[in-house]
Amino acid sequence: MQKENLSGFNTTVQNVEKRYEWINDMIRSRQRLVVEYMELVRLDPAAATPATGSAVVSFCEHLIDYISHGHFDLYPKILTLIENASGRSLSIAHRVLPRIDKTTEFLMRFNDRYAEDPESVNLSSLKQDLSAVGKCLEQRFKNEDRLIIGLRLVHTIVATPEIAK
Repeated sequence: MQKENLSGFNTTVQNVEKRYEWINDMIRSRQRLVVEYMELVRLDPAAATPATGSAVVSFCEHLIDYISHGHFDLYPKILTLIENASGRSLSIAHRVLPRIDKTTEFLMRFNDRYAEDPESVNLSSLKQDLSAVGKCLEQRFKNEDRLIIGLRLVHTIVATPEIAK
């Protein structure tokens, strides 16, 4: 198992069966997003250049890709696997998804603010907003991890034979 922990973000590649390798694809995508985020956090507000705006736009593009992939591919896949394995929906999934949705709304507002016009990026406000984005991403990753734990839990329970009464 490969372990990397970037500033409190869980970016640990999981030890998963081949059929769940898509979980590691999500983690690798998360790693790339966090690296870009960290590069933006390190920018000096006094040294803004046109490349700064390009870096922000690139981060926003990857952010939107990550969000979209989660909502339209990964989360439905996780829910389907949980429901198929257990015959019912897992309450953790239904508690976690609204929390993920809240982070999506916040991150979309960040994207709308900074991706539209890279020439007018104000690094002073960007620094403050990036701090909030970091907290939001950390919360999102924790909730995504809860979905994965729920999936593992259901598959462990289903794979474990009942103890004779």
